[in-house]
Amino acid sequence: SDPSRHPLGMLRNAHRAISSAARRPELRRPPQVLARRAFCAPVAVRPLHLLLYHYTEDADVKREPHRARHLAAARAAEARGDLLLGGALSQPLDGAVLVFADGAAAEEFAAGDPYVAEGIVESWTVREWSAVAGSLLQHVPPPPRFPSYEWQRFADDVAVPAGLEVELPLDGRPGRARIPPCWQLDVWVDEACGFWRGEVRRETTVGELRSLAARHAGCSSEAVTLRLDGAPLDDDAATAE
Repeated sequence: SDPSRHPLGMLRNAHRAISSAARRPELRRPPQVLARRAFCAPVAVRPLHLLLYHYTEDADVKREPHRARHLAAARAAEARGDLLLGGALSQPLDGAVLVFADGAAAEEFAAGDPYVAEGIVESWTVREWSAVAGSLLQHVPPPPRFPSYEWQRFADDVAVPAGLEVELPLDGRPGRARIPPCWQLDVWVDEACGFWRGEVRRETTVGELRSLAARHAGCSSEAVTLRLDGAPLDDDAATAE
């Protein structure tokens, strides 16, 4: 019989093949490649928001009467910590890019920008930008802590508060969470009234919540006071604040 077909012979042949391959440099994988693949650190994602402007024609001329107010609004947003960087595109001057730490702040800025009100900006949009590298990244403020109505990315070791809307991508990207656009507020009042439950959205005001609480308790809204950390809340304030 053929010795090479015997189990021991097949094992010896396999050993010789492996030893021969190990001696051939072109078949050996550099150890550092294995190390890079085995110990690849997760990428830290810092979510930012780009406010993208598309200008009308002759914007360089049309913007001049309104530029001082536009720059004042930009400096005020910078002072609040909302605006991180911003400026117009050039050659041609047909738009602008402004970098914000928060998407809601970017939308609020555009809604009040004189360039938008006066027609210098024909259209605008806010895009989330996942910044992962660059020397300026260390100066970018961390994203807002939970809870927030804006999507916030979180690391695997972060404890996400209960009741948030959560997305866990299956492709290895970081998960993200936010306060649901509509959620239910449950408050224990007393034995007589039980739980007070109300539907809440980000635009729901404190005054509306007071009216719901008064209706539940069967009293006038003037008899109900809502407090946060002991301080009474302003009726005009929205829950997002």
